[in-house]
Amino acid sequence: MLNSAKLTVLFIENKIELREKTTQLMREHGLRVLSSDNTLEGCNLFRKNEVDIIMIDQQLPDNSGINFIRCLRDKEVMTPVIITTKSTDEHILLEAINLDITRYLLRPCAKEEIIDALEAAKKKAVNCHPLTFTRLHNKFSYDPINKTINRPDGSKDQLSKKEYLLLELLIRNKNQIISYDVIAVLVWQDSFMSMDALRTLVHSLRKKTYKDIIENCNGLGYKMTL
Repeated sequence: MLNSAKLTVLFIENKIELREKTTQLMREHGLRVLSSDNTLEGCNLFRKNEVDIIMIDQQLPDNSGINFIRCLRDKEVMTPVIITTKSTDEHILLEAINLDITRYLLRPCAKEEIIDALEAAKKKAVNCHPLTFTRLHNKFSYDPINKTINRPDGSKDQLSKKEYLLLELLIRNKNQIISYDVIAVLVWQDSFMSMDALRTLVHSLRKKTYKDIIENCNGLGYKMTL
């Protein structure tokens, strides 16, 4: 069933033999694999590619798998994750559950366990497709991992939660009008959105980027043309 869709797995594992063996297994089942032996390179691969699933070792020399995933979850990146580990520490297991980990595999992992975990992650991936590094106009770009606007001069502007929620909504639905009601639900969520507050938010994004990044469609909503 795994070969029914071309999915990309980010596989972070520092043990060379295990990484090569598992990578081969995933490729045999029709998956595209981006592999790394450390979380720094893994983060860069995630930023620059459309990653559907992450498989990561909990005990990496430069960082723990849990810390890597916590960083993504803090930025509201909900990509399905499979963690492999030798640890039976209940604290780590509970934290993995809280971070919405798809599978927590104890080593040594049988081939069937890995395939089953990937199948479960594939089903979740449909609703969790992450944004990748997005090039905007006028040499601006958006980094969805760090939630920053990269400016042409090399400087960065950190976005607030509402700023990046609105920007990501418009990017995901580029060239389409997003109604005020949809923005209220997905950006303001459980709080009240006034039109003045929305206009202020749009003005703030324009100030951090460029004037025509967001188009006002009078009486309907906003859209972004990319």
